Amino acid sequence: MEPLFLLMRLLHVVVGVFWAGTLIFAATFLMPSVRDAGPDGGKVMLALMRRGYMNVLPVVALVTLVSGFWLYWNLMQTVGPIWAASLSARIYGVGAITALIGFGLGVFIMRPNALKLQAIMEALAKTPEGPARTALTADMTVPRAKMTATAPWVAGLLAITTVCMAVARYV
Repeated sequence: MEPLFLLMRLLHVVVGVFWAGTLIFAATFLMPSVRDAGPDGGKVMLALMRRGYMNVLPVVALVTLVSGFWLYWNLMQTVGPIWAASLSARIYGVGAITALIGFGLGVFIMRPNALKLQAIMEALAKTPEGPARTALTADMTVPRAKMTATAPWVAGLLAITTVCMAVARYV
């Protein structure tokens, strides 16, 4: 096997596991726990965002997608149209579509709302008790609700993607 193919496969699997695992963990355990922790949970999310959580995830997702499409294209070139009509190719295709939708939801809904929350939380930390603080707290409602509603969808889509990638080669 050629080194570039192995590198792309390694990238795809390792960063794909990171991307899917991180989102599934966040939607299933982290976000509900942060919500249950109340105001202290916001400190955890702010610390995550300061460490680049919302900057790293889109890059990881993009590397996963690019390497995956390269692998798909490589199979199309080496095996040909017969492979493209196979059940295996179709399952990989379903996985690719669910990954793209998950990426879109993450980049266009989750990330912007997380960045809004980060800005509000940073302002909140500098704002004394009073009407201004109450207004900032109220401003968190919409972006938090959008993230809370979107995260399970992204996690579910990435779970489907993971299953597709795991079984497609063997059908």
